[in-house]
Amino acid sequence: MKPLNQPERRTRLWQFMLLYLLALLIPLGASYYLFSNNSIADENTRLKRELDRTHEEQARLVAQFDTLTHHLRRIDAVDAKMVGESNELVRSKLTISNQDYLNDIAVGLSELRNDSSRMQIPAHRLLARNILRDFDLYRSTRNTIDVLRQELAKRGDDARGCEKIAVELAQAKQQIIMLQASLNRPAPSGGPGTPPPPPAASSSARLQIALLRDQVAFAEADCQRQRALDHKPRSKERRQLLEASRTSFIQILQDPATDDLKQSIEKTLEPINLELGRPARFFGLL
Repeated sequence: MKPLNQPERRTRLWQFMLLYLLALLIPLGASYYLFSNNSIADENTRLKRELDRTHEEQARLVAQFDTLTHHLRRIDAVDAKMVGESNELVRSKLTISNQDYLNDIAVGLSELRNDSSRMQIPAHRLLARNILRDFDLYRSTRNTIDVLRQELAKRGDDARGCEKIAVELAQAKQQIIMLQASLNRPAPSGGPGTPPPPPAASSSARLQIALLRDQVAFAEADCQRQRALDHKPRSKERRQLLEASRTSFIQILQDPATDDLKQSIEKTLEPINLELGRPARFFGLL
């Protein structure tokens, strides 16, 4: 049996099919227009290019950081050797090696600075700037360490010079004692034909004693001057030691044994007077 509303049912079916096709055509058309252009492919290409650039910049940064780290390790190894080394020749060679490593670090930092200006990733530029700032602080600290090390070596040389002067002072005092003993020794009594001892020998011995005494006083005054140079400029201890050294030098100038000694004292007093603000001429007064 056929239904009575068959024409209406056919009409409703065609309407449903048409509505269904329209509803299906809208998302299909949107998908077609969305995926048919090259925006996603371009975005993928851009992201891939940015990823490759990131990997390249990271590889350069890692290589430069490794090179700087190797130089720092070499400097630390050289510093460890210098601590227990007493040979001056070896220490000078180690100092030159450290300076070469510091120059290599300066070259590496210059290359890193040039590369950071061409980097496209902001995080990489920030990391490079931080590394450059830290290494600038390290180089400044390193220069301070080198200056202090040179000052320490200079003070060690001054200490050895003072020890040498002390030994020479002891020897000179021993010679003075021996000469004074020989002068105070009574002359042997001879017969009527025995000639008296020549006075020239006695005057020569006295001149030698006076020269030795002035040399001892000069060495002691010069030792005070060297001790003063170990203190900071314009410090109270430095000025006191320079004043004591100047007083000792001027006491020798009251009656110097030789003219050469007098000239040496005057040359030594020139920088002392200049630092203390004293007049260059004394006229026998302090």
